[in-house]
Amino acid sequence: MEDYKKMYDELKQEFEQYKKESIKWSVEDFVFCNHPTHTINNSQAQEALEYMIKHHDADLGISWYNVNYCLELFGTKK
Repeated sequence: MEDYKKMYDELKQEFEQYKKESIKWSVEDFVFCNHPTHTINNSQAQEALEYMIKHHDADLGISWYNVNYCLELFGTKK
């Protein structure tokens, strides 16, 4: 029962953080992107997502250009 309480508290905290953030890109955006030269798995996509969020230009925002760039950076060449 204690494990469920911990999981609930963690999910609740994560949800509260999402309400404060405006960037809503996800691992799925990388995994399901039909890139012509690279593929990416969930683990690589998580790294790419974190890198993209940390290093994007806030004046320009994040676009599919950034997703494709990070997919190439962290993904595997076909």
